[in-house]
Amino acid sequence: MIKNLKTGIYVRVSTEEQVQEGYSIRGQSEKLKSYALLKDWEIYDIYSDEGISGKNIVDRPAINRLITDIKNGKVNNVLVFRVDRLTRSTKNLIELVELFEEFNCAFNSLTESIDTDTPSGRMFLKIIGIFAEFERENLVSRLKLGLERKVKEGYTLASRSVSYGYIRSTGNKIQEIYVEESKIVKEIFIMYLDENKSFNQIAKNLNSRKIPTKNNGARWEIVTIKAILTNPTYIGKVRYSIRDEAKYFEVDGHHESLISEEMFYLVQEKIKNMTKKTPTKRPKEDGYFCGVLFCGLCGGKFTTHRYWDRKDENGKRVYVMAYRCMNKLKSYLQGETTCKCPDIVHKKIEKVFEQYIENINDFTDVENINLSNKEKNQKCEQLEYIAICEKKMSSIQNRKKQFMEQYVNEEIPFDEYREMVDILNKKYEMLEMELRRTRKKVQDEGDILTLLHEDIILNLKENWGYLDNKGKMMFLQRFIKKIVVVIEKEKSNSSIATIKEVVFS
Repeated sequence: MIKNLKTGIYVRVSTEEQVQEGYSIRGQSEKLKSYALLKDWEIYDIYSDEGISGKNIVDRPAINRLITDIKNGKVNNVLVFRVDRLTRSTKNLIELVELFEEFNCAFNSLTESIDTDTPSGRMFLKIIGIFAEFERENLVSRLKLGLERKVKEGYTLASRSVSYGYIRSTGNKIQEIYVEESKIVKEIFIMYLDENKSFNQIAKNLNSRKIPTKNNGARWEIVTIKAILTNPTYIGKVRYSIRDEAKYFEVDGHHESLISEEMFYLVQEKIKNMTKKTPTKRPKEDGYFCGVLFCGLCGGKFTTHRYWDRKDENGKRVYVMAYRCMNKLKSYLQGETTCKCPDIVHKKIEKVFEQYIENINDFTDVENINLSNKEKNQKCEQLEYIAICEKKMSSIQNRKKQFMEQYVNEEIPFDEYREMVDILNKKYEMLEMELRRTRKKVQDEGDILTLLHEDIILNLKENWGYLDNKGKMMFLQRFIKKIVVVIEKEKSNSSIATIKEVVFS
């Protein structure tokens, strides 16, 4: 028996273990002190990490202090209650064993009766460590499955990071509307969709009014506004694995919605279209063709610019809105001749677009917006199938709840409950895959909205003249991908435009 070892007693317990398994720092310490006295070892110090996980060493101050004392020769024997108190990582365990060997420090575990002075003790220590890590990985896997199941049942995982506009009280599985924030959420959707404000403009508006964010010290940013506008929580959905697209899914939640589905999906469509168009400048109300106007000579996109035209009666300068090909602008800057397309004033583009509309007798003649009866029937069938899948999935969730109630009331044994839930889960996953596949066919909600708004496109001829500048701008952003124009100089040196092609969304 080795005597007079300067022993460092290491104890650790996480919050969950102390609650669930009855571990305690004091209980471990008392047993280990008694064992050290029995062995006639000198106790140098007790190193205690309370409420800390054992998955790594870096975040544990006490074990780092123990390592320092071993390196300084103050401790030459380490005693623990169990190996997984020291670490749950095989990598860290091997590193610690090598450290003990390097500095001639013995290691003892009370529960497993391990003594690293012997080869068999060192081998057994590594085996125990492997099983400890295996158990930890199983625990993580079970936790993930539990969280996924919770979301599929319609409950949010958010606790500290509840979506803006909601609050979740301790012990409450369902998030509730936070009235003051919910007003701001609705205002953000209105500003973006109806007032045509950009993410940046909305953020500036809220910051200037000193509207607090969820984190009161933070400012409203572009990413914050976009996150709100694309968050399906506001139409009553809950989602899982936001950062991993492969595992992501969303289902109907139990909480109350803030935004109508129609408004939400109109916003998604607008965001998608704006991303595709990426105008060189954000279109203004008096330059609403910006972002959809393309050059028929080089294929470049037009940007807006204003030039001084004259002075009004009061002597103030009057500026005229015009469009210029971006490749021509690059030519000016780089001294090249990329594109020779002349500039064109807004009024002339407006006039030729109105003529284009007037000359179309029937919009069903336009190939790129024509929906044949067959295509319409297919879309209707797909939408019906989506509804059927969603209804079946909802029915499965209800049946699972019924089985859970029967099990809780001891009407059925656990084995039968588990078997039935496994069967229902497989059916649910198959329906979920079918739902994703069908939604992809109709290009998510975008195609559904295009179908719903077909009448607006087909009635453009009658409606265009009644829209104000803002209405025209919003129409172009939603329903037109590009207008290709050819611009030429007349003998009088003025520019004339001809529409070559209009591509509808």
